Amino acid sequence: MEAVVRTTSFQHYLDQLYARFLDVRDGDVANYIPELAHVDADAFGMALVTVDGHVYQAGDSRTPFSIQSISKAFTYGIALEDQGPARVAEKIDVEPSGEAFNSISLEPKTGRPRNPMINAGAIVATSLVNGEDAAARLERILAKFEHYAGRPLGINPAIYESERSTGHRNRAIAHLLRNYEILEGDPEEPLDAYFRQCAIEVTARDLALMGATLANDGVNPITAVRALPSPLVPNVLAVMATCGMYDYSGNWIFQVGMPAKSGVGGGVVAVLPGQFGLAVYSPRLDAKGNSVRGIAVCESVSRDFGMHMLRVTRTTTHSVVRNTYTLADVHSNLQRDRDSALALREHGHRALVLELTGELMFVAAEVISSTVADAMSGRDWLILDLARVMAVDNPGGALLTALMDELIDAGKIVVIAGSDGHFAFRQAVRVHFNGRDAAPVFDYADVDRALEYVEDRILESIGLPSHEQRQVHLDEQPLCKGLAADELDLFRSLLDEQSFRPGQVICAEGEAADFVYLLRHGRVRVSLTLDNKHNHRLGAYTAGWVFGESALFSDHNRSADIIADTNVSLYRLDPARLEQPKDARIAALKAKLFANLAELSLDRLVRANHEIRVLTK
Repeated sequence: MEAVVRTTSFQHYLDQLYARFLDVRDGDVANYIPELAHVDADAFGMALVTVDGHVYQAGDSRTPFSIQSISKAFTYGIALEDQGPARVAEKIDVEPSGEAFNSISLEPKTGRPRNPMINAGAIVATSLVNGEDAAARLERILAKFEHYAGRPLGINPAIYESERSTGHRNRAIAHLLRNYEILEGDPEEPLDAYFRQCAIEVTARDLALMGATLANDGVNPITAVRALPSPLVPNVLAVMATCGMYDYSGNWIFQVGMPAKSGVGGGVVAVLPGQFGLAVYSPRLDAKGNSVRGIAVCESVSRDFGMHMLRVTRTTTHSVVRNTYTLADVHSNLQRDRDSALALREHGHRALVLELTGELMFVAAEVISSTVADAMSGRDWLILDLARVMAVDNPGGALLTALMDELIDAGKIVVIAGSDGHFAFRQAVRVHFNGRDAAPVFDYADVDRALEYVEDRILESIGLPSHEQRQVHLDEQPLCKGLAADELDLFRSLLDEQSFRPGQVICAEGEAADFVYLLRHGRVRVSLTLDNKHNHRLGAYTAGWVFGESALFSDHNRSADIIADTNVSLYRLDPARLEQPKDARIAALKAKLFANLAELSLDRLVRANHEIRVLTK
């Protein structure tokens, strides 16, 4: 039975990451909110959602838990949208406090909270959400959160009641803020909305999608709903980067390098702008109130794929896969005999070609992995064409290498074309596969040669002789289709036989077009010299093909060189021998030859039109 690639390489990586940290039992669940002490301490789930909307998840990724302080980042965004950055800045600063989440960190003279990620700042942010009362503010918060998560969300009443009845410190903070007139009106009203907001239930998948929405400039990548105006996205990500992990924020940005927010419910969400949102749920917390497993997972992803945001200097393109086709639709420029061409049309679906473009960063490589995972079932060869790729960065290269690993382990053959400009990537792949029995093939400077290589392998796999072995005698030549025995004998009498060694020029560019050639054995190439130095292959022919047919029409010169690639034998026709109008037999033969030539030309044109449609779809 055929080996099938069942997962993308990143899903496999995520599964391995889950297994690596499953037995970690460090830390304790939060108990200052009594209801949180009752959660399953060993729950563990993770999810990653890309800006292209691909979702990867492992473990308890759909287990609901209270969002807690993670809500602060998203509510801050709502406050910015409702009041404008200037008005919000009058009430909340954006300086890291370097203190715990529940610290009373206010400016001495103004009473402004240091930032919106500590409880004091978050309570003020909640008060700045539009709404006549706590219920109206909460309704708006829920509606906006649902834009991020892409589904309806609810509040855990037990956790809300537990927070409300024990939140004495937060209540003291709220009244202190009222004393400074940072809060206006009854402080209990925004405080109640804040308690309810922290009790909203989400899953790791929800959080990853919420993070991906921020990564995608405020637009949910799955629902396409805008959750936050584009100009405000950098503001939210900035405070997440500098303040989101409380008094661990400095170490976090140093080690992980992604804007993030944690919550004492056990959640962590990290955002890599332009690429993805990553979320982890694991209730065991460290001394600073951050999920132990959550930090470990995010550190691993950042380290393993080089995802630190200060290393990211380019944006990625969503159109990384320029085109996808199989060898059943597009052949190489090597024109093969009829039997081989028909066989490739029948079996060419076994080889998939991906033309790639742009800059291959993490998300771009993930798109390729997803495309390949869906398309390689039932196929044996993959050609990746990098000719239009401008750069391959370390995370993208690592993910592509992992993809190749999976394919080769599943018995697939991977061919990389057009990689000459990506030395570091080629070298990294070669080092990775050094000593392995199977490795990607890097031998081809362009996709045409890679297509030819795979075509040869397909024909070998079904038992057809290679073009080096095949002999096409005169009676098998397509130009001789339908000729009777006496007509074939007459035609043979008009022909010369020639042979050439590899590298010999059969026809030279600029020469008079004096002869037509029927290739009996071997392979020739049609070449054009560019810039007086670069020899460019326009096409190639194997046994059974006719070339040089312009000689059948007067006053033509050769437009390219035709050179023997291998030992070649051919039949040569001088068109002048067909110009005997008084010989009825030769006139009839000429008519049949021209009819066959017209049929061959039409077949080439139909095939070329089909390939153009495939390549420009």
